[in-house]
Amino acid sequence: MDLLIQSLVNGVIGSLILILIASGLCLIFGIMHIVNFAHGEFFMLGGFGAWFFFVKYPLPFIESDYLRFVFAVILSMVVVGFLGVIAEKYILRPFREDFQAAIIAATGLMLILQAGALVSFGATDKVISSPFSGMVSLGTISFSSERLAAIVCGVVFIISLSFFILKTKLGKAMRAVSQDQEAALLQGVNIDCIFSLSMAIGCALAAAGGALVGPIFYVNPYMGVEPIMKAFIVIILGGMGSLPGAIICGFIIGMTESFISTYVGAHFSMVVVFLLLIGVLLIKPTGLFGHAE
Repeated sequence: MDLLIQSLVNGVIGSLILILIASGLCLIFGIMHIVNFAHGEFFMLGGFGAWFFFVKYPLPFIESDYLRFVFAVILSMVVVGFLGVIAEKYILRPFREDFQAAIIAATGLMLILQAGALVSFGATDKVISSPFSGMVSLGTISFSSERLAAIVCGVVFIISLSFFILKTKLGKAMRAVSQDQEAALLQGVNIDCIFSLSMAIGCALAAAGGALVGPIFYVNPYMGVEPIMKAFIVIILGGMGSLPGAIICGFIIGMTESFISTYVGAHFSMVVVFLLLIGVLLIKPTGLFGHAE
């Protein structure tokens, strides 16, 4: 039972981080129809942003480590979101009408960001000392406070994203653009503005994921490679462009990986995940929540 609960906690953390990455990736594809292969690098930049603002140059006017880390995460999201807007405007936007060229441009952006991080921060792992010291006990089960903090922050970000997309005027405009760009344009929606906003939100969500895992693991220039692969599995399984599919399948993949890693072995977890993906696509090629064009 102790092992079961521990696997459940680890699965929830992994699922939430995966959902943050996959939701941003899904948002960008659903609205812009661009497969952003550089999305994992924005996740990596979020980790470095948290390290930069919390460890390297901490905010001097904040005394509490808890608040300092929260502000570091928020600043990291803002900076990475701004970088996402620049990347969309000057690198991806010129290839908006050419799907293959956009993929090549996104791949080039991925390599540029990796090399830039390597030159700027070095190849050695960066450690973010957790401000959330201590353990949280649930009966006989104990887990670290930073894991609980990652769960809480992940839930807050996902709920905030859902509220923004469903309830706000800008969120409705984004949904309109994802459904029919020409009709949205005729209704006075600024397509370029919506594209930039989508890129900013997507990259900020990825940065939030990288910042939250920083105190749990390490930060390095290649930390986004594995998460982006899992994020692509999530959005393909859920249906390309389906935000509910990304959230639900993020939990499915995260929980599956956690329990298989615990009871069978880490090497078999991705095998099971890919078998699950293949099985679903054989039955429903558009994914669980996708629709045929």
